[in-house]
Amino acid sequence: MFKNYIKIALRNLRLNRTYTILNILGLGMGMACATLIFVFLQHHLSTDRHQPDFDRTYRVVLNLLLDEGIENGIDSSVPFAASLAQDYAQIERVGFIRKNPNSTVSTNEGNVVKRFIEKDNVVFANQDFMEMFRFGWLGKNAAVSMNEPGTAVISESIAVKYFGTKDVIGKTLKLGNAVNLRISGIVKEQHLPTDINYSIYISLPTLKLLEPDYEMDNFGWLSARNLSYVRLARDTDAGVVENEIKKNGGKYYGETAKYYDHRLQPLAAIHFDERYDGKIRMSVIWILGGVGVFLLVIACINFINMATAQALKRAKEIGVRKVLGSTQRQLFFQFMSETAAVTLGAAVLALLLVAMLLPVLNNWAHTEAFHLTILFDIQFLLFVIFAILLVILLAGFYPSVIISGFNPVAAMKNKMSARQSGGIGLRKSLVVFQLVIAQVLVIGTVVLVLQLDYFQNADLGFDKNAVITISLPKMNPEQSARHSLKNDLLQYPAVSSVAWQYEAPSSQMGYGGSVRFDNKVEWEKFVIRDRFGDSGYIPTYKMKLLAGRNITGRDSVTEFIVNEELMLKLGISDPEQMLGRSLEDGNSGLKGEIVGVVKSFHLKSLQVAKEPCVIFAHPKLYKQVAVRLDSKNLAETIATLSAVWRKNFPDEVFSYEFVDEQVAKFYEKEQQLTSLIRAFAVVAIVICCLGLYGMVNFMVEQRIKEIGVRKVLGAGIDSITLLFGKEFMALVVFAFVVAAPVAWYLMARWLNSFAYRITFEWWIAASGGILILLITLATVGYRVVKAAMMDPVKSLRVE
Repeated sequence: MFKNYIKIALRNLRLNRTYTILNILGLGMGMACATLIFVFLQHHLSTDRHQPDFDRTYRVVLNLLLDEGIENGIDSSVPFAASLAQDYAQIERVGFIRKNPNSTVSTNEGNVVKRFIEKDNVVFANQDFMEMFRFGWLGKNAAVSMNEPGTAVISESIAVKYFGTKDVIGKTLKLGNAVNLRISGIVKEQHLPTDINYSIYISLPTLKLLEPDYEMDNFGWLSARNLSYVRLARDTDAGVVENEIKKNGGKYYGETAKYYDHRLQPLAAIHFDERYDGKIRMSVIWILGGVGVFLLVIACINFINMATAQALKRAKEIGVRKVLGSTQRQLFFQFMSETAAVTLGAAVLALLLVAMLLPVLNNWAHTEAFHLTILFDIQFLLFVIFAILLVILLAGFYPSVIISGFNPVAAMKNKMSARQSGGIGLRKSLVVFQLVIAQVLVIGTVVLVLQLDYFQNADLGFDKNAVITISLPKMNPEQSARHSLKNDLLQYPAVSSVAWQYEAPSSQMGYGGSVRFDNKVEWEKFVIRDRFGDSGYIPTYKMKLLAGRNITGRDSVTEFIVNEELMLKLGISDPEQMLGRSLEDGNSGLKGEIVGVVKSFHLKSLQVAKEPCVIFAHPKLYKQVAVRLDSKNLAETIATLSAVWRKNFPDEVFSYEFVDEQVAKFYEKEQQLTSLIRAFAVVAIVICCLGLYGMVNFMVEQRIKEIGVRKVLGAGIDSITLLFGKEFMALVVFAFVVAAPVAWYLMARWLNSFAYRITFEWWIAASGGILILLITLATVGYRVVKAAMMDPVKSLRVE
């Protein structure tokens, strides 16, 4: 019996090639997109869940309880981590790392020196950190070596990159041309999704060798580069530990303890909590999951619509088979077999598309995690099987019930009504549902693109274009070396200005604190942000002075330039009134005079509001050189800069980055979401078009004689096209009435998460409706015009 089902199913599918192809294409595209979304979500949702004692591991985060609100951060300090291990019996382990970005690492093998710049994969770590998390050791576990100064554990890829072999235990690296590191262990590459993945782990005591001035015992030396992780004892309430840490605040921070609120963030939440540098919002996970479900649903709707429409053509077949003894149950399984055959064909197409599109997904997601081996993952295979069964059920159940329930007498006489074949009203409702989803996705895509464009082109209050930053050696250059480099750079016509700085005006830099203005006794009730730069900082970034002058080139004199936000916070509206006033910066401890006021600028992304800020010289903290270039012949100019760099710092790696690229990184998550939603919106439109084409093709075939009669009576192509088109136009308009408020609600909530955003105007929603209308008319029009251009004699002869 089953063999007979398959045989008849394949024969019917072959006889109705057009509908078979349309169904396989529609279902295949829907299943491919749903599968890609599953791979994407599986990657993010499984991040770090493979870590030992995952449910008992937390990261310590810090909420600053300021008078004007709460400021969230991941800041920690060396002595605070040590106290956690000593003061609380409920804490089994405390892992601590300090990130060391832009590290210069060199090797000397056979008197051949190789130098490398490691952007963000070098950390100082303690023993507990190496033991808390899952590291696959090549050879002996060397976690204990993290207690010794001058030791390092490296990944196998770094070993091969630096030495060409994995047999490197005992060999030496040099950090920052200052500290020798003995390689004590090798760890395997971590291929599982993880946010705890670095390449060089340096023993924590080595930090003092690299930075002798670093205060290892100062609780106040909090930094976002310092991260503390804890593992709690079993059956321990994290809230109880948080309260005990709060009670001991005076021990750590003295009189200012009331401002510090440390919390324990579950390892499961780290990846999704943007307040603390999360990688992706959980709302994005839900959005993409919903998109995947809807794409699968609209593909199934196509199948249902075309299958029920086709039912009229197969009425006689059903009648004959019932007369010959076929039961409704047998016919039901016959048509479910046809659905299964189409679905399996679509699944094969989907898997081919997934294999082709995985590299594209890697590009959009900025990861190399998605590769063909995922096709053999047990969870992936279970998802594919579940998706196939779900599609067979969703797409096949209703049409099979309708078709198998035909009255044999009516079917034999070819007197089946549209209602008996599933109902025109139901098919129209399903088409409207498809169009609503497509229009919501299109309107959402327009909003995403416009918001992203706004981010990328908004006035930041300074000029980010044609400025590069060059990373300085970790060991701060002498004054003479700074002057020499700056003077050499300024000799070239392509260089218009040079500045020594900590970071660019817009950055992730978190330096800041309290401020005392105009010799007041009390500190102000708000905090400010610090930007460190020399006299070249203002001209290099073309920041606009509203009053006063630039700071001088004398490092021995403290002069401050404040922004508009700080001036307004102080209740002053005239920039001239700020000049000559004294200011004390609580973070640096420096006190000086305000010599200028600049137009407000964005210190971080446009997702957050502007903040009060001061700009001043702080030579000890400079870690970059900013250079404004002529945008012509950039490649040649950068080659020149590299030569100048090597002249002044022959033992250091020349590493640079454009400021506009740094700013663009603020919006990587929005860029990722935009790319994904835009692609899926296109897929939704294509699936809808396939369904619409199938529907109109059936309608044309049913009314081909009518078209011939109308042509004989003088009807033109335009009137025949309008005859069919007006029905679909009504469906699009009705779908727009439903889709517009849904899209407005969803996108308004998304936009409200940004401090600076576009206005959701009526034309944005209208553009989505108009686009779908034009695509619908083009799809319908193509098939109708093709039929209308047929010779009416041939149309009238059609049986």
